[in-house]
Amino acid sequence: MPSLISWLDASTDENTRMRELVKLFGSPETTDDLGTGQVRDVISNSLFPGTSVLHAGARYMLLVPWAYLSSYRRGMDPDRSRANAEEAERRLIERFRELGMESFIGRDAGRNVQQLPSGAYWSALRTYGIVSSELNRATVTQAMSVSGMDSEADETSFVWHPTLPEWPEGFPRSEERGLELSVEEARWLQERILATCEGTLLAHIMTAGGQPTSGSPYPWADSGCKAVGGEAAQWLRDAELFSFIHHGANILYNHLVAEAVARDVPDAGLDAVEHTATLLDNWEQQRPGKQELLAAWDVEDFLRRAKEKNRNISTLTMEFVRVMTDAARDTRELVDNEDLRAAVMKREMLMKKANSRFRHQRRLRNWQPPNDVAAIGFRWTAVRRTALDIHEGLSRA
Repeated sequence: MPSLISWLDASTDENTRMRELVKLFGSPETTDDLGTGQVRDVISNSLFPGTSVLHAGARYMLLVPWAYLSSYRRGMDPDRSRANAEEAERRLIERFRELGMESFIGRDAGRNVQQLPSGAYWSALRTYGIVSSELNRATVTQAMSVSGMDSEADETSFVWHPTLPEWPEGFPRSEERGLELSVEEARWLQERILATCEGTLLAHIMTAGGQPTSGSPYPWADSGCKAVGGEAAQWLRDAELFSFIHHGANILYNHLVAEAVARDVPDAGLDAVEHTATLLDNWEQQRPGKQELLAAWDVEDFLRRAKEKNRNISTLTMEFVRVMTDAARDTRELVDNEDLRAAVMKREMLMKKANSRFRHQRRLRNWQPPNDVAAIGFRWTAVRRTALDIHEGLSRA
């Protein structure tokens, strides 16, 4: 029987997490074979609160509220209001197709898309105070109905933020800008992020001195990010080093699977062993440039701060981070480090139990070696686009 994932529509946050999980299955960067996703997410959320790998443009943080507000009528049944808002989101997809846009949510599936922009962006809307932090998608239209959208509501009792820019007349059919922000829209989004994410790397890259570089592969390789200070700089250093040690362990995991395949199916596995050995060699070539940072890294302090952010991070997970760190600092190459080899196999078996590739012969035989094993980027591609969208809007002043 094939494995299935399903979820109820009761929790927007859980829906988003599940949709991210489905998307991540196809991403070598964040496939969590070694069960360190909670640590990864602590770093991502500390650097870039409210963000998601599902994000596809900063203007969605205005388009989603506009879909709800333009569809609302005083006295309307909340369920009808929500259905109208979702229909507005689908019409927006059709409008973007008419405009000939190349990259937007629903480009391939059209109006039948399962992941509406509101599902992808709701956490961001709550984090940045664009919608009340107490409301999810299932309750927002009810709150709109109860409040009557009182125009006199102050900033502490709003459903949607009272200074939200006005939607274009005839929205969404009249939409012409697509995902291009006007100066006013960009300035408003910048102000929201700066007001709600003070001290984070996300806030820093929204400022003139932190503007990211288009195409930068990782935040620690970006000149704008590297100019950050304070606690955000500490999390950025944690991100770089955790990504590096995890990358090595993840490549080693694939190499160990390739070795197991070679033992079980010799003709099929030898090429995979050679390929993953090359990936390990490439990682080893980067290690000298990280040794100074690794030597100065206070891993215990990092784990303490991560645990404070997420109490569900287990003792076993923290111990595995320590083993990965020790191996990266060791003089032995990863492929010869018996401690790490044993820890990686044990970790994978702990996470996958009977479905472990070291236990399940069919899963082992069906394994295909990856073309590459990417390092964790902590949502950087999506975050970089959001920041650049806002900076491009501000530049139109």
